[in-house]
Amino acid sequence: MSKSRLEAFSDGIFAIIITIMVLDIRIPHSGHWRALLEPAFYHPVLAYSISFLLVTSFWVSHHSMLLDLKLVDRTVLWVNILALFPISLLPITTEWFGEFPNAVAPSIVYGIVYMLTVLALYLLSLVIAQRVDPVERAIMHRTNRVRLIFLAVGTLGIGLAFLIPYIIGFVIFVITVTWLIWTVKVTKYRMDD
Repeated sequence: MSKSRLEAFSDGIFAIIITIMVLDIRIPHSGHWRALLEPAFYHPVLAYSISFLLVTSFWVSHHSMLLDLKLVDRTVLWVNILALFPISLLPITTEWFGEFPNAVAPSIVYGIVYMLTVLALYLLSLVIAQRVDPVERAIMHRTNRVRLIFLAVGTLGIGLAFLIPYIIGFVIFVITVTWLIWTVKVTKYRMDD
């Protein structure tokens, strides 16, 4: 399979996920400015914003991983498909968490899906790292060490969410923003070489 087909398929999935998530946001219940400050409106918007950052950071990471890949074999294809699975659950978990940010079950499920998404990127990176040059492989391994830290922090966040459910949104936001900063740093490093 050509790399461009894999990229097109994955890009389509990312676009559909973002579209579904934004369509799940209901308009405010009135035409007044204060309607924007009602939890029924801003909780889903905040959950969407966090998930949007996750999907776009996943997309950027996915793109970076595939840059130096020359050939898409069956292993890469299937691991890529499996990596897209947890992120495809994001519209459901985002809407549930957005509706009930103070409830334990939606918070835990949102956190678990997020962590599965990070784990999926980790596994995809491991597979692709075996198929690229040594310099790129080293960058991917270093990046995966950061993902392991995020998995540890996220797991801690899930544990805390049993006591303070909405904390998972904060933990995911911090991990995602940190990841975006890391991605910019790695991209700059690659461009300097």
